[in-house]
Amino acid sequence: MSKHYDMIIVGAGLSGLLTAWRCLDVNPDLSVTVIERGARIGGDHTWSFNLTDVAPELHDWIAPFIAYRWDSYEVKFPKRKRTLDITYCTGNSDTLRACVQPHIDSGRLTVMTDTAVSELGTETVTLESGEVLNAACVLDARGFEPNDDVFLGYQKFVGHVIKTKDPHGVTRPIIMDATVAQLGGYRFVYCLPYSDTEILVEDTYYTDGPELQSQEVDARIKDYIRDNLGVKDYEVVRREKGVLPITLAVDESRNWEALNTIGIRGGFYHAVTGYSFPDAVRTADNIADAIDLMDINISQTLKAEAAMEIQASRRSHIKDETFLRLLNRMLFRAAKPEERYTVLQRFYGLNQGLIERFYAGELTWRDKARILIGKPPVPVSKAMYNLSEKAFIRREREKRKSKS
Repeated sequence: MSKHYDMIIVGAGLSGLLTAWRCLDVNPDLSVTVIERGARIGGDHTWSFNLTDVAPELHDWIAPFIAYRWDSYEVKFPKRKRTLDITYCTGNSDTLRACVQPHIDSGRLTVMTDTAVSELGTETVTLESGEVLNAACVLDARGFEPNDDVFLGYQKFVGHVIKTKDPHGVTRPIIMDATVAQLGGYRFVYCLPYSDTEILVEDTYYTDGPELQSQEVDARIKDYIRDNLGVKDYEVVRREKGVLPITLAVDESRNWEALNTIGIRGGFYHAVTGYSFPDAVRTADNIADAIDLMDINISQTLKAEAAMEIQASRRSHIKDETFLRLLNRMLFRAAKPEERYTVLQRFYGLNQGLIERFYAGELTWRDKARILIGKPPVPVSKAMYNLSEKAFIRREREKRKSKS
């Protein structure tokens, strides 16, 4: 007789582990099994966010995840340099694993690594070995996968964590240094000073395709460390790289309700930045609240409660990010590639409260008007051409047909 699980989460990355952690914290009678294709959970990543991106009532919960925090950060553009007094936080794979370890030790969280999955259902997981696992609820938290109903640009990055012989001199994060050569698209360098002699230097650029030439970016990082930071004597202690989706348009006519998918694969990320931590926190908390069943039989209602919450959150997320997708179309399709930085240069001249609300996904209609009012940093004709999301989708589908 096969074992029946309460909850199975396929994918042990950020969203999968945050959801397991939150659900287990909130629901003392729940057990969770996480299935991971790789050799260990959590991967090897860094995740950053503004503290204001996360609801205040969740700050205590996420505190163990945070490895570093700073009271302010800088942005740099050819015609604007600014320090923003916004608390900035970073966690990583090590802190994420540490957050779930107590539940692993207690036996309530079971981890299956080096385990490939061939098929997912709402109540079943079929492993490549042929074994079928049954659960009251199955969540798909695997990595990002493009689909025909979401139209994308991409943010690509390579990062080097270096240990310097002498202090590197960076006292607060530089989340965008766009004074660097743009190289045919929006490019900036991102710096996180972990200590006086340890710093992450990351080269990030926005392009239409997902291809990442990491060796070329490695060379650019070395140049930046030498020429911009003035550091010559150092060792690279860790490297990371990634490709994040930037959403230009979403076909809302798709039957999203059929998907029990969370995390970046489910579209839960900031459309402009590709940042996924705040949305992963919200999703984890919403699912945990939805299945906080107390004396109710978990196996009878878990699937329905979690599915309804995911579906409602996805519909709300798609609607809420309509304006952000518009901004992305302005950046990717209306602005000249070498002048895309001017869109962000103008944005960072706005008031700090608006910038905080932008990253938190809480823009008001006044904020949206303020972003659009004034001399546009893109040609008006191209801006108007990309204004309608439905027309954009229609044109993109026609392009795909002509290429096929």
